Amino acid sequence: MSDYNDIARRNPQGATSVISSFGYEIVDRSDLGQSLNELVANEGEPALIKVMEIHPDKDLILELFGEKNQNKIFETSKSQCGCGSCARNSNGRQEQFMNASGSDANSVANTSKQNSQSDVIASQTNVILVVATIFVTVALLMHKKI
Repeated sequence: MSDYNDIARRNPQGATSVISSFGYEIVDRSDLGQSLNELVANEGEPALIKVMEIHPDKDLILELFGEKNQNKIFETSKSQCGCGSCARNSNGRQEQFMNASGSDANSVANTSKQNSQSDVIASQTNVILVVATIFVTVALLMHKKI
């Protein structure tokens, strides 16, 4: 059973009013679900929004997945130990991700230290390659002269 059929079966008055609000006439009331499906296909997002507003389980869906509940989820997972780190962090679960905000001074310092180490290693590798190339070239030239 599609969501449209479920909405139409559980809220036929709402389905009828949504279809009528877009200027369509209802010919067959026994297939309101198909009419809702066609309405959304023809009218797009505005129709989908109105159909979802009359969804019988709208309150439950919003309670579980709504924006209001996101803060509650983050608050329950937050550490309440009272240490300085927990007191400074007011962004919920952000503390679990390294440098997620881009503002952690320790992470920025570590990143710059890693970048400088990478630059040193790259420079050393380039010097080794140049010296090896010169050595091989000199060896080939000396071999031809003999």
